[in-house]
Parts: sequence; structure tokens; C-alpha cells
Amino acid sequence: MTNLQEVPTDDLLSFQDYPTVPVHTAGGNSTISVPVTQIDVSGNLKSNPPSSTNNMPPPGNPNNPSSLPNLGSPEDEETPASKSFWTIEYYQKYFDVDTKDVVERIIASITPKWDNSLKHHLRTKPDLYGPFWISITLIFTIAISGNIASYLQHASPSYHWKYDFHLVSYAATTICLYITLIPFTLWGLLRYSTQAGDVEDLDQDNVTPGALELICIYGYSLFIYIPAAVLWSIQINLLQWLLVIIAAFVSGSVLLLTLMPALRLSKHKFFLAIGIMVCHALLAAGFMLYFFHVPNTVPVPAIQEAVKKVVEQSKTNATDAS
Repeated sequence: MTNLQEVPTDDLLSFQDYPTVPVHTAGGNSTISVPVTQIDVSGNLKSNPPSSTNNMPPPGNPNNPSSLPNLGSPEDEETPASKSFWTIEYYQKYFDVDTKDVVERIIASITPKWDNSLKHHLRTKPDLYGPFWISITLIFTIAISGNIASYLQHASPSYHWKYDFHLVSYAATTICLYITLIPFTLWGLLRYSTQAGDVEDLDQDNVTPGALELICIYGYSLFIYIPAAVLWSIQINLLQWLLVIIAAFVSGSVLLLTLMPALRLSKHKFFLAIGIMVCHALLAAGFMLYFFHVPNTVPVPAIQEAVKKVVEQSKTNATDAS
């Protein structure tokens, strides 16, 4: 017991580092210094370290990363599962936009520029929120303006005009088919007609849009037809055709400038560009001719009135002859 180191009682009540004492190894040829807390009452090393150190990882060498304790890495964390195409959660990211983003994309859809800003917006964050409400607004605008045009065409004391609710379904069917069938068809043609050496470029996100991005582009391209539909109710034939040309040209130019990087990689880029413009022009002309156009023939009420007068005159002549 004479080899034990005495520790003052005051030191036991304070938090401090304990001194180290020399302990001889089993070979007797060398000594090591260990803390006094690891020496038992007999002067020998304790077989087990203190319980407070059992849960601590062993110290590592900063110069040797393999000796450092494993604290985990981002790769070890559980990654969220990808959403299925058929679930609502998959489409939530396409509706995560604010008013500022939608307004900027609407402005870009009616301002054709070579460095088209709509293309940059859709590359970073395409959305379906804007195209959805633009399509809904255009459907009801065409239906309401078309009925106003019908009233202005047939308004007369002898003709009882009534609202045609079928125009809503006709406009909805036309617009929904246009913004779904045309983008999917164009996406398939781009994939089919791409040159073999440019397949890798086509798969890059900054070159060609996907099917949903094409729906987004075509949805925003319909915005210009909303003010055009209001003006088409004015029964001036020259003004109506002028609006068709302006709306189709402006909107079609934005489409071509936005899709130009993808069209350049296609073997049939010329025919695809012509097809895009023709489809857009046919849509504008179809809107005007079916919903707003003033027929050049004699109106039906006038024909009925003329037939009635002829019948009455023939009856009068027959009575006088008898």
C-alpha cells in the first residue's frame, strides 16, 4: 500500500484532470503513464475502463480518414421514393408557382424574341397551373363572346334569340384536344425524327422539352386568343380576319422560337415547323369561323319573311281571280 498515491480530499470535490502515474508493463522493460483513475487500490491497472468511456468512440487520426469514427453520410440517409406518374403527388410540382411567375410567362408568350424568355422559364420550372386557367378562361370567353356575336347577327323584332349553351362544350372539346394531342404528337415526332448522332443531346433537359413541358408551352400560347375572342364579337369581317392573322403569327412565332433548339436536331425540322404554324393558324381560323363569323348569305329570318310574303301574295291573287 506504500506505492499508492494519496489524493487530497479537496481535489476529489473539484473537476480537474487527474495526474498520471508510471506503471510498469509485464515485461518490466518499459513504463507507461496512465491516469490515476485507472489505478485500483492495489496499484494495478483496472481491467475495464470507466463506464463513461465505454460509449465513446475511439479517437481517430485526422490524417487517416479510415480511423475516424463513422458519423454517417448523406448517402446513408434514406432518400424519398419517387412519385408515380399516376398519382396526384407527381403533379404537385407543376402547380408550385406564384403569381409573378405566371405573369412573366404570359408576357413572354405574347412577345416573340429570338432569345425567348419563355424558354428559360420552362427549362427551370415548367408548370401546369397557368395553362389550366388560361384554357378554362378561353373556353368561357369563346362561349360568351360567341353568343354575343350570334345575338348581333340575328337580332331583329321577328327573331327570338336564345343562348346556345353547346358552345361551352364545343370550345372545351376543341381546346382540350388541341393542348393534349398536338404536344404529345409533336413529342413523338421529335423523338422519332432526331438524328442518331444527336440522341444524347436530345435527352438533355436544356435541349428539348418533355411531353408535359410541351403541354405547358402550348397552354401559354393560347393566351393571346382570349383578347382576340372578345374582339371577334365585333361584326366587321376585315377586323376578324386581321385578328386571326395577328394572333396566329404572334403565338406561332413564340412556339417556334421556344422549340427551335429541339427542331434543329430533327431530320424533318422544316416540315415540323410548317406543321406547327399551320395547326396554330387553323385553330385561330376555326375559332373565328365557327363561333364569330358573319355569314355572307341572307339570314334565315329574312328568308322566312320573304317566303311568307310570297305565299300571302299568291293567296291574294287566287282570291281576286276567283
